Amino acid sequence: MSYSPLVSIIIPCFNRERYIQTAIDSAMSQTYGNIEVIVVDDGSTDNSVSVISSLYGSNVTLITQKNKGVSAARNTGFRAASGEYVVFLDSDDWISEDLIECHVKMARTYEEVDIFCSDFKGVDEKGEIGPLNRINWPDEPGTPVELFLLYPPPFPACEMYKAATVRKFGGYDEEMKGFADSTLRLNIILSNGKVVRTKGGFGVYRRVENSITKSGRLHYYAVKLIKKLLEHPEVQSDSKLKELINLRLVRHRLRIWRDVLSFHTQFNISSIPKFLFHLFNTMKMDPGYLLFIVTYKPWKKSSDAVF
Repeated sequence: MSYSPLVSIIIPCFNRERYIQTAIDSAMSQTYGNIEVIVVDDGSTDNSVSVISSLYGSNVTLITQKNKGVSAARNTGFRAASGEYVVFLDSDDWISEDLIECHVKMARTYEEVDIFCSDFKGVDEKGEIGPLNRINWPDEPGTPVELFLLYPPPFPACEMYKAATVRKFGGYDEEMKGFADSTLRLNIILSNGKVVRTKGGFGVYRRVENSITKSGRLHYYAVKLIKKLLEHPEVQSDSKLKELINLRLVRHRLRIWRDVLSFHTQFNISSIPKFLFHLFNTMKMDPGYLLFIVTYKPWKKSSDAVF
């Protein structure tokens, strides 16, 4: 009899009545049979809970809580999960029907791996699904520190985590309202965790503006993550890692220049106050940003960025 571990699919939900059915349906229709689906409603004020209850009843485990943020919702679901492996599926994304089966096939081969990750597709504003994108994770188990530090990670729906590893690192950092996924992955990879690309299956990412992006706080959590990384025990005595983390900060800062400040550099009557307003807000989140502008001259540099 082949190895068939229980896989827990955890779906955090906040005001996603429009999309939640697609996410849950994709979890429920998996070709791999040994799964449990746990939905954590994080204080929705729309009809999300009614939609979930009426459509799925006892077929999914529904947990409701006051709004605490996506990291807290994921942790609530994880504490209720019984699976040996776990998938964190955001409520506006979905997965191909064979994804869990493909992940488990990889887990049978590579028992030492902590995170498995599939290829992915994107959905535009019109609902059109784009082509399959191949992720840049290794095809054999590895610990690609530079890759994880410098390049955008895939979104959670693509990944399957070993539950024991998530438990070891305490789940998601609930202080991190942004970059929580990166925080967990990087803690794992900096502690010599193993990752591998899953062959087959895919996750689908729907671009929906979230509250962190809308509020302009994303850079605040980018800088907060940098500080946490520099405090990591593995980084303290490794000059190469410190160099990579500082390069990551540069890329985050370039992103702010590219996406926000560069639009107001004409220095006409209307642009000057807008430039100063955004610069002031950025400096509140990142006190070193003005020095960065003066010394780095971002208008002369590549706009490559980490998200």
